[in-house]
Amino acid sequence: MRAESALRAQLQAPRTKSLAPVLSTLQPDQYELVTVPAMDSMIIEGKPGTGKTIIASHRAAYLVDPQTPPENTLDGNVLVVGPTTRYSRHIRDIINRLTGSSERIKVMSLPELMQHILDLKGIPRGPISTVWRDVDWELGRFGRRGIGRLKDAKGVVPTTEQVYEFLRLQGGKVTEDTDWIGYFRGLPPYKDALPLMTHSPLLAFIRWQVAAPDDLKGVEHIIIDEAQDVTPLAWFLLDEINEANAWTILGDLNQRRSDHTLSSWAHVLELIAIAEDTPVRQLERGYRSTRRILEFASRLLPRSERLVVAFQEDGPAPTVEKVQPKELGAAVIGQADRLLAAYPMGTVAVITVNPVVVTKTLRSKGWKATGFDAQLWEQDGREVTVLEPDAARGLEFDAVVVVEPADFPQNYGRLGPLYTALTRPNRELVVLYSKSLPDALRRR
Repeated sequence: MRAESALRAQLQAPRTKSLAPVLSTLQPDQYELVTVPAMDSMIIEGKPGTGKTIIASHRAAYLVDPQTPPENTLDGNVLVVGPTTRYSRHIRDIINRLTGSSERIKVMSLPELMQHILDLKGIPRGPISTVWRDVDWELGRFGRRGIGRLKDAKGVVPTTEQVYEFLRLQGGKVTEDTDWIGYFRGLPPYKDALPLMTHSPLLAFIRWQVAAPDDLKGVEHIIIDEAQDVTPLAWFLLDEINEANAWTILGDLNQRRSDHTLSSWAHVLELIAIAEDTPVRQLERGYRSTRRILEFASRLLPRSERLVVAFQEDGPAPTVEKVQPKELGAAVIGQADRLLAAYPMGTVAVITVNPVVVTKTLRSKGWKATGFDAQLWEQDGREVTVLEPDAARGLEFDAVVVVEPADFPQNYGRLGPLYTALTRPNRELVVLYSKSLPDALRRR
C-alpha cells in the first residue's frame, strides 16, 4: 500500500466541508484508473467508501491536464455528472483545486443539467418518475419522431413546447401503441410539466435536439458518479451530449434507489451503444468507513456480497437505540449534541425520510437554518446537516444519525437508500428507531 501512514492520517482526520484532494495518497489501483486514456470507456464499481468520487475528480483533472501524455488526453471538454446539487458543489471544489478552475470541465448534478438545458430559474422539483414510462428511453425516440413530423409539416425547427404538445395531443402520429398513446394523453400541459422532475428528461431531450446550449457542446468524455440511479431516458440524453462516446461510469448497483433504473451494467452499455466488452473494474477496499460500520451496513446485502475489506479497523460499534415515537426528535438532537462534542472539528449529519420531525425539534432548541443552505443548521458555531436519503448520495461525514430505518423506501425488495445512509459516516454511526427494524439489522 502506498503512503500508508499518510493515508491513515488523512482518513482519520476530521471531515471538513470539502474533501481535500490526496494525490500523494492515491493507491496504485486508483491511480491506474485515473490515468486510463481518455477515449477508453470503463465502468468502475465499488461499495461505499472505496474511492469512486476521488477517482472521478482526479480523472476529470487528468484528462485536461497539460502534463497528461497526448495519447491519453482529448481535444474537447469533460462533463462530470453527479446525483445532487450538494454533491456537485462538493466535487466541483475538489476539481477546481486540482485544475485551477479549468473551463474545460463542466460539473453538474442531473437535476442541474436538466435545469441548464431547459433554461429554468430553479431546479425541477418532485420525483424522477411515477411510472416506468416516465423514464423509458423510447420517449426520446418518440420525441425525435415528433420533431421530424413538425419539421416536415412547417418547414422550420419546432420549439420544445410545440414538440411536447404534439406528443401530448397527437401521440398517435408517432406510435400506434395504444398504451403509449394513453400515456401521452395523460401528460400535463407544457407549462405545468416544465418545473417537474418527472417530465424534465423528456423536455430536456427535446430541447437538446432543437436548441442545445452552446456551452455544453464539444463534450467528448462524460464522467458519471452514482450511475446506478440514472434512468434509461437520462442515459439516452447523456448519449446525445457525448460527442466522442467516451465514458467513465462509477456506481454501486446495491445502492439503486428506484425500480425504474437499469438493473445491470450490461443494459447500460447496450443503451449508450458502447462495446459490450467494456471493462467493469471492481474497487474492493473500503477507505472511508470503519470495519464495524461497513459490517453493520452490509447485513442489508445478499450474503454473497457481504465481504468487507476495510482499511480502517478501529472505531466504535454502531449505536442502535429504540426510543418512543414522541421522543424521537429529542433523541436525535441528543445524539447530535454528543457527536458534535466527540468530533468538534468534524461534520455531523442526520439522515431521515421525515426531516420535519428533526428540524422542528432543532428549531425549538434554538437552532437556525442557514440562509444559503436549508439543510444546514447552526447554533453557537456548531453545525448539523439534516438530509433526506436522496440528498445524502455521494457525501460523507465524521458521524451520522440515521433515523427510523423502517421508513426508508425499498426497490425490488432491497434497501438501497438505507444502505447508502448507513455508509455515510467516516467514524461513527447511530441508528434511532421507534418502529420495527428491518430483519437484517436486528441484534444478533
